[in-house]
Amino acid sequence: MKALRRVIVPVFVATLLIPLASQQTPFTDALLCVKILVYFHLMPQYRYHTEATIEYKKNYHQDYHCQKDVFSRFHASKSTQEIL
Repeated sequence: MKALRRVIVPVFVATLLIPLASQQTPFTDALLCVKILVYFHLMPQYRYHTEATIEYKKNYHQDYHCQKDVFSRFHASKSTQEIL
């Protein structure tokens, strides 16, 4: 996840830096989704967990599931898997 944070997030930001007006919302949602996913996976690296850190992880989990729809149009279906 450290590599994801160091590589993927900057690549996303650079790629999505200047979106067209029609792309602004999906690009912002995609960046937010990736950011939430990285934060969610970084939480277990804490040595000690309190009620607050557990609540953070629950919130990141919920937020990810609310935001992940931005990638749904890229989800491989059975028809695309058969072609590959």
